[in-house]
Amino acid sequence: MKAKQTERTDRRGVALVMGAFESLGFAFREQAESDYGVDGHAELITSEQPTGQLLGIQIKTGESYLSERTDNAIVFRTDAEHVDYWLNHSLPMIVCLCDADNQTIYWQAVTDETANSTGKGYRFDVPLTQIVNASAVPQLTDLLTPLVSPDRYTIFKTEDVSHGLAKRYSFKVVVNGTASKAEIASIVRQVTTNGAKRRYHRNHMVEGRWGAADAHVVWTFVYPSAEDEARCNHICRSLWIHESLDDGARPLPMTGEDIGNDIIVDWSGDYSFLAQHTSTNSLTKEDYLNSVIPLIDELRKLLERIGGQLLSLKSGDIKEDSFLTATDADRKRTNEIYMQISGMSLAPFECKDMDERLECFIACMDNIVLHYSERGRDTWTAPNRLELSLQQRSYAIEHLAELEYEMKKVR
Repeated sequence: MKAKQTERTDRRGVALVMGAFESLGFAFREQAESDYGVDGHAELITSEQPTGQLLGIQIKTGESYLSERTDNAIVFRTDAEHVDYWLNHSLPMIVCLCDADNQTIYWQAVTDETANSTGKGYRFDVPLTQIVNASAVPQLTDLLTPLVSPDRYTIFKTEDVSHGLAKRYSFKVVVNGTASKAEIASIVRQVTTNGAKRRYHRNHMVEGRWGAADAHVVWTFVYPSAEDEARCNHICRSLWIHESLDDGARPLPMTGEDIGNDIIVDWSGDYSFLAQHTSTNSLTKEDYLNSVIPLIDELRKLLERIGGQLLSLKSGDIKEDSFLTATDADRKRTNEIYMQISGMSLAPFECKDMDERLECFIACMDNIVLHYSERGRDTWTAPNRLELSLQQRSYAIEHLAELEYEMKKVR
C-alpha cells in the first residue's frame, strides 16, 4: 500500500502545529478526520492546570496554500460552506498555513472582519508577520473561549444514572442571564469536567460498585430559564464519554459539534420556535385561574354525583342501565370539560405544579367516562368496567386533594 504524498504532507503540518502550540503552553488535541473543518483543539495550560479555554484550528500544509501572496500576506481561499461552519462554531477558529520545509506556521483568526467574500467563495489575508511563536501568545490568548463564573449558571438537578458497567451522571443547568454560544459551550465544559469528579451516588449499591471513581459518562442539558426546563425546551444537550470505556458499556453516540475535551454538543434547532411558542401561548396567572377554577368547582360536583352512582351500582342498589341514564348528562359534561382543559393555552410557570395536578385529575375523571362510553362498553365486561371506574374514582379523589393543596399555594 502506498502512502499518498498529500497525506504525508498533512501529517507533517499537524505535527508541526502540535509541537508549536505545546511549546507555547497549550495542550493540543488532534480531531478525528471526520470532523469537518476543524483539525485540532488547543487548550491553554496555566500552572500545569488545564483552563478549559480552547481554540479551534484548521491546518493547511503545502506549497499550494503558500503560493498566492500580496506584499504583506498569504492569500488563503476557501468555500462559503467552510466559512459559515467556522463562524458559527462555538470555539473561536484560526486557520494555520504551514510551511513545513521552513518549520513556519502563519495564522489568521476567522471572523466576520477577516472573511472576505469574493462572490464565489471567501479569501483570508494571512499576515506574513503573524507567525505561531512566543510573540503570538498574547493575541492567541485573547481569542480563547471565555471562562464563565459559576454564578452565571445553576445546576438545579443532578442525577446518578450509573449501571454496573459505567459510572454516569446527568446534569440539568439553567443559565443565569444571557450568554453567547461560546459562553454556553464553556459552561458545558465546566459542568462536564467538574461533574465527572462528583461522588454523588443514588444508593449504597451504586456507591459500593463505584466508590471514589470518576465518571465514565456525563450528559448535560442547558436551559435559558427554569420555565424552559419545565417545557423541555433546551438550548443544547451534550455527551462526554471517557476514552477508556469499553464499546459495550457506551451509550448511543450523539451527533453534533465537538466543543473540546471530547464533549459533543447537540444544539437545539427548535429552541427559538419553542421559546416563541411558549411566550405567545402562555396565559397570565389571572387568566389561567379565572379559566380553570370554575371548571374545577364543576368537576368536584361531577365527581361526587358520578362517584355516588358508581357506589350504588357496586352495592347492587341500581342496575347499569339506571346508572347510564342517571349519569348521562354528567358524563357528557365531564368529557366536554376534559376537551376544554386539553385545548387551553399553556399555564404560567408559577402555576406549573397546579396544572400538573389538574391534568392528572381530569384524566382520571375522563377515564371514568371512557369505561362507560359506547366504545368502553364494547371493550370491557360489566364487572371489569365497574372495577376500573371505581379505581379511577379513587385516583381522582387523591388527585383532587393534591390539586386543592397546589391551588392554595398559588392563590
